[in-house]
Amino acid sequence: MVDVSPLDMISDSPWFVGLPESLIQQLAQSASIRPFNRGAYLFTEGEIDTDVYCVVTGRIRIAISSAGGHHFAITDLTHGAWFGEQGLVSDTGRAASAEALVTSHVLVLPKLAMMDAAEQWPGLYRNLLRHHVDRSRELYSLLGDVLFYPLRARVASRLLQMLADHGVHNDGEVLLEMKLTQNDFARLALGSRQRVNKIFRDWTERGIVESNGDSITVKDIEALQAEVSHD
Repeated sequence: MVDVSPLDMISDSPWFVGLPESLIQQLAQSASIRPFNRGAYLFTEGEIDTDVYCVVTGRIRIAISSAGGHHFAITDLTHGAWFGEQGLVSDTGRAASAEALVTSHVLVLPKLAMMDAAEQWPGLYRNLLRHHVDRSRELYSLLGDVLFYPLRARVASRLLQMLADHGVHNDGEVLLEMKLTQNDFARLALGSRQRVNKIFRDWTERGIVESNGDSITVKDIEALQAEVSHD
């Protein structure tokens, strides 16, 4: 059970800034908050879009897959992250999959309700464009990392991004209370689990990172940042 309502989530969303209150209420009435067990898919690649989503609790991974079964995680989304808006302008099917990495609650808003609101208040498309531009910048940065940097730098960059979004600073250290396996980082950085494990072992021996089950503590943030620039 979650203690927020669809109205709370929609009212706080950058997608709906400036939207008339009557339309916010209308969207809230069309939305629902649904539970997804760990490992459940909200949607898979190729599915026709029917809804847009917002993470209420938990963590949702957006990923793409190859025909050979290889997976690349584009991003992990947590509370307040909206996604799935591509379906409002395209009927070609989902370009990626969305999987619950832990038991999660997600707001589900029907595509038709979104399009009806946009017809009544076209400014909604302006908000979505701004959001899409921000996402595109992040994707280009990620693509640059994959194309131009070695695995060690990619893993460090992904970890630093998570720390920026979710880290807790304390006495010069940064705590990331999120269960992430070596396989998770392998998918996030497009590398093998064995090589990622070797990188984390080296960081641990050098006193940069300490892993504690469901959390990671970065003890030397400057040393981790330096790893991004290594060739």
